[in-house]
Amino acid sequence: MATPVAAAVEAVAQQVPRRFGNKQVFLPNHVIAFIRPKPKQPPNLATFVVPLQFNKLDLRDYLYHAYNVEVTAVRSFINQPAPKQKHGNAGRYYRPRSQKMMIAELVKPFVWPEPPAKKDREAFDYDMYEKLNKERSKAIDAQVNTLKTPLRPVSPIPKDRQQLKEEAAEVLKTGEWKNRKDANEDDNWTEVEKDIKV
Repeated sequence: MATPVAAAVEAVAQQVPRRFGNKQVFLPNHVIAFIRPKPKQPPNLATFVVPLQFNKLDLRDYLYHAYNVEVTAVRSFINQPAPKQKHGNAGRYYRPRSQKMMIAELVKPFVWPEPPAKKDREAFDYDMYEKLNKERSKAIDAQVNTLKTPLRPVSPIPKDRQQLKEEAAEVLKTGEWKNRKDANEDDNWTEVEKDIKV
């Protein structure tokens, strides 16, 4: 026989509806890239590009919970890229961001699928993909080549600078300097002499 308190709690529980949606779900906010293995790499090794703050336990946990893949060991290393210039061959040098890679040793080997057959490529319109890829690479090359040209366009020399250049060449040839023909020496000096004589 139930006690009066237990009966009251059971009656209240039947009246109050159950609450759903209180469980918290945490989705990953990082990107992990699975890299195609090198030709002689064994099938039980998988290479991943991971965020810099990732550690071996994070990768093992991620593979197990997201894909149900068991891992026996993990090796990690950081690729430090060489310094580059901002605009192709011009601009300041900078070092691109480092890239962390991890090699996981899998319990069950993973074999990459073979590339699709030619008939599947036609269904995918592989030829159009290749044409678009070539055009895209041409556009990128054209953009890089414009950055390699001088930033300031060469403008024609103004007339007054051209005249000064010619006069400087004449002075170098003759070794003596003369005023311009249109300048009046007497007029200029008389005004100065008037100011000096008080």
